[in-house]
Amino acid sequence: MQSAPYQPRYRLDPAWLFLLSGLALLCSVVVIGARDEMDDARHQRDRVLAVEQHRQQRIDRYNEYLSALERNDPVLAESLAGSQLNQVPATRAAIPGTVDPSAGDATIFPALEPPPLQLPQRVIVDSTLANLARHDSTRLWLLAASGVLILVGLLPATMKTRG
Repeated sequence: MQSAPYQPRYRLDPAWLFLLSGLALLCSVVVIGARDEMDDARHQRDRVLAVEQHRQQRIDRYNEYLSALERNDPVLAESLAGSQLNQVPATRAAIPGTVDPSAGDATIFPALEPPPLQLPQRVIVDSTLANLARHDSTRLWLLAASGVLILVGLLPATMKTRG
């Protein structure tokens, strides 16, 4: 009596590997492009928010100075009068908040300005797949390769039959 050849219960079709790798490549090309656009939009938003915050600090400082002038703050009035008459004591600055007391400059604007603005820098992910997906010519090759992999994965499997 001749026994039947061994037939495994589950047979893994290698076409699934081609199909899954093609879909993964296609999805990664699409997602990397969308992610780059989203990162660029976030970077521009962060820059605009930093500029807005810097401008708001500047406006707040000027408003604080204006309110001190309107309420006739004695320290500010004495400092302004002393700087305008060139009779500032050596131990004090011409204008409160200035760094150099010996400068003798009567302008108050450097003391009112906030520190220089530091804009955030964009961080770009550097990988081989991301670099290939960013350029137009290589993106087309990746899309073509993923299409071929999907096509190979969808082709019907051939079955060997013994006669």
